[in-house]
Amino acid sequence: MSSDPLLETYLANRSRFVSLATGMVGCPAHAEDIVQDAFVHVASVAKRGVVVFSPIAYLTTMVRRLALDHLKSSRRQVPMEIDHALLAEAGAACLTPDVQFRFSEELGAVDQALSALPPRTRRAFEMYRIGGYTLREIAAVLEVSTTRVHKMIQIALVACATALPDAES
Repeated sequence: MSSDPLLETYLANRSRFVSLATGMVGCPAHAEDIVQDAFVHVASVAKRGVVVFSPIAYLTTMVRRLALDHLKSSRRQVPMEIDHALLAEAGAACLTPDVQFRFSEELGAVDQALSALPPRTRRAFEMYRIGGYTLREIAAVLEVSTTRVHKMIQIALVACATALPDAES
């Protein structure tokens, strides 16, 4: 085994980092890339002589930040590309064309509802539902109270539910 604590931490916790990134971005292949990018970045920091006192916390933070960057950049893509990727990952090959169309319409409605929200409200919702952040962590990032974060997430959930009138309550 290596004498580098950063490498040892990476190897020992790699599956945990991949799981975290997969939960955030929804794609195992992209999660693998994110985890590798995080390690390359942290390793370059270590080569410059910077001591990382808490390698697991540093790697976890780096994975989260890279996953959020990935989510931000994926939002800039053409919506049809996103729909196809989501359908492919969800096993769309076994769905009928009319079901695929309905799912695509629903996804578009939710995306439109979220796009209509104030940017901070949407960010709070994405951090909570996609990023797995706690209300306290979101409050710290957005510099608001946890009560406000909770209300922002509720507003986003209501917007999504309203966009899907056929959804069961």
